[in-house]
Amino acid sequence: MAHHTAATLSVTAQIGDPSLIFGLSGRAYAGLSFLAVLLTGVLLLVSRGGFVRQAVDSAIEGSPLAVFYGILPFVFVAFAGGYALNQLARAGVVSPLLSRGWSLITVLVGVGFGGLGFLVVGTYLTEIEGERRPWHGAVVGAVLSALPWLVVPALPALLLWFLGAAAGLGASTRRWVHGERTVETEARG
Repeated sequence: MAHHTAATLSVTAQIGDPSLIFGLSGRAYAGLSFLAVLLTGVLLLVSRGGFVRQAVDSAIEGSPLAVFYGILPFVFVAFAGGYALNQLARAGVVSPLLSRGWSLITVLVGVGFGGLGFLVVGTYLTEIEGERRPWHGAVVGAVLSALPWLVVPALPALLLWFLGAAAGLGASTRRWVHGERTVETEARG
């Protein structure tokens, strides 16, 4: 029981202070964020370029309030990852290695969503200046993802990072949530 309490306190401390996860400085987190977002952006542009184009189009046409929808993917990933880990623990099959592995997978999926969000924001910003340049957008998004880690402490930086990514994810998530709602279905009541 004491081990369970200590583990719970450790997880709570990690949630409250991200620097406890790896013990890194803001500059190190900025570098990791830059690299993770850039890598995710490049992978998405190579494998799903059409999807990225649609996401940028949705962001351009979407409402600024769609950023609230952009939070949903992160909430879903955190809930699903935490729920699965909790169920594994209740079944008694969680070892420290499995627990860390599952947590890493959950974090990687969240970082993937973040990379997509910053890629969309970066590509949108390159289009403001002129022609849309998604490859430049990947770099701009990566730089934007690193800025909070250089300017503010860890917890506010994490919140700003999520909000920046949510801004890029919002319109696409909103379209996905309301995708079945067409004019015909709404007219029928």
